[in-house]
Amino acid sequence: KLGIASASGIRQIFDATYGDDETDYVDGTGTEITDAAKIHISTIADCFTELLREHSKKENPKIVVAIDSRHTGPAIADIIIRTLIHNKINVLYPFIIPITELAVYSRETSDGFIYISASHNPRGYNGLKLGFDDGRLLPGDIARAFIEKYQSRLKDKQNTVKIINCVNNVRADKIQEVYAKIDFCRNEARRIYKKFSDTLITGIKDLKKADEQKEKIRKEIEERDIWIGIDYNGGARKDKDYLESWGFKVVELNNRPRIDMVHDLSPIPSACKQAHDKLIEIQKEGKNIVAFFVFDTDGDRKNIVIPDGKDGAVIPGVQMIFALDVLCGILNAQNSKDNKEIAIVVNDATSCIIEQLADKLNFKVKRVEVGEANVASAGVAMYNQGFCVPIIGEGSNGSVFNLDLLVREPLHTIKTIIDFITKPELTRSLLDQIGLTKDYSNWHDKEHIGSLFINIINFLPPSKTTDFFTDEGVYRSKYDIPQELFKANFDEHFVNELWEDISAEIRKNYGGEPIAEFVNCEGEEELRGCGNRKKGNGGYKIEFYIIDKDKIKRHLGWIWFRTSATERGIIRRGVSISHWETNSQSVNIVNQTYDYINKKFIEAISFVEEETLKGKSL
Repeated sequence: KLGIASASGIRQIFDATYGDDETDYVDGTGTEITDAAKIHISTIADCFTELLREHSKKENPKIVVAIDSRHTGPAIADIIIRTLIHNKINVLYPFIIPITELAVYSRETSDGFIYISASHNPRGYNGLKLGFDDGRLLPGDIARAFIEKYQSRLKDKQNTVKIINCVNNVRADKIQEVYAKIDFCRNEARRIYKKFSDTLITGIKDLKKADEQKEKIRKEIEERDIWIGIDYNGGARKDKDYLESWGFKVVELNNRPRIDMVHDLSPIPSACKQAHDKLIEIQKEGKNIVAFFVFDTDGDRKNIVIPDGKDGAVIPGVQMIFALDVLCGILNAQNSKDNKEIAIVVNDATSCIIEQLADKLNFKVKRVEVGEANVASAGVAMYNQGFCVPIIGEGSNGSVFNLDLLVREPLHTIKTIIDFITKPELTRSLLDQIGLTKDYSNWHDKEHIGSLFINIINFLPPSKTTDFFTDEGVYRSKYDIPQELFKANFDEHFVNELWEDISAEIRKNYGGEPIAEFVNCEGEEELRGCGNRKKGNGGYKIEFYIIDKDKIKRHLGWIWFRTSATERGIIRRGVSISHWETNSQSVNIVNQTYDYINKKFIEAISFVEEETLKGKSL
């Protein structure tokens, strides 16, 4: 079995619970891996050695190997370390650290990295993420060629013999040298990551000036007696000490790596139940808590629970938290002395609230295909074109990053929280630009600070977007659907059957003349027009607009689907609807339109799949 391989990583069930022949159904608590898995993993590490030598132009490059808290991590790391030692590679092994920390550490200390994680995949899975000295995952074209190379080698019996000899003939003292330096590497990684994080949050590159600014912020937060919660779910992150260094008081849940994996490994809404209940409990104790973070296993994705302003709690969803992160980045950029046009890059499944905010705050939006590498590459390209690019990311999974570290980094949301708390002028500027005269004077008071973020959310343009990590956002197919035929059939079904009903609903709710535009994002390209596809493996999207009574073309939403590159049999699908006016009537219009289009969309996907599997062209 070759597993699931893409630019996002290589994922497989390596667990040895049922031996080499049956590894599909495990509970994720086994710590041993199969002999077949050892060949698989060692072959990947061996091929990566060749790639890194070629890229770095060094005969003996240095590689950081690290793991998240999944149970098979140490066993996989052992095979990789043995393989690298055999190939005379210098190895740094900090053991369990979040992938964000690895990215920062590896780019300062090594020529590349191998991170052992299956990200948000279910229990039992594990995998490998590989990158060079920039902290990013391998670029898409290099990753695809690398996957083809190692998978071809796995089919070669001579490779199996070579790998067995390689792994079994490494000197024990050389292995022990790597393990003996774990504490040193871990402490070094933490120190480097802390410095980087301070510059990220303050926005100041000079370390001395960043320290001075941090001290001012720490005093203000400490005086306000503000709490933050963290649910690690037994994962790799460890943020208590760091958040306390900013003046926050911190409450933790499930902070023992591996032992405390008590809910879904992905921070889906249902995984936030403990955090939701704990936040309410903390409020009842009279504490000013502003947010409760819930992390995934490797620590680069999060969901957040916030106070609802009524002594309860609410999960705004990753799309809305992403919108707040975008607003923070845009508002700070507007306050800087940079006169460049502001732009952001998001994936094609990011909520359409972004277009409403872009219209009101006057920034440009570039959309690309889902995938960290696509967003990062497009962000660099926009910067090289002369734009100010303060923030980029994937709203569909809540991932945020910037040009200083082109990987997902949840600390951007800590920056958002800190900036909105300590800079009331951001709130004023936001309300002014979206055309509201709301009195916000008490939003930043000590006794009201917990409600700050729900207050801001409630005054943004209304929107509703499918959460792609809930059952509503997932279509599970029992079959391997031919994608090109499926998309072509959906084109025809939409034009001939679906659009008449959807356009009538839009016209009834919004007024004006509805327009539908087909968009296919492939990599960094946005291919417009029905049937305009090249590779055919990107996201499928139809955007909705209206021409209003003033002849203004207004964006109001989209439907979207895409076959997952990291989860077998999964099609992510969803709807996003928004309005440019902020009032209760607009909220009702958004909800009514969303419900109607979502129902029609679900029915359409099921029908088109059925017809496609019959081999029909519609």
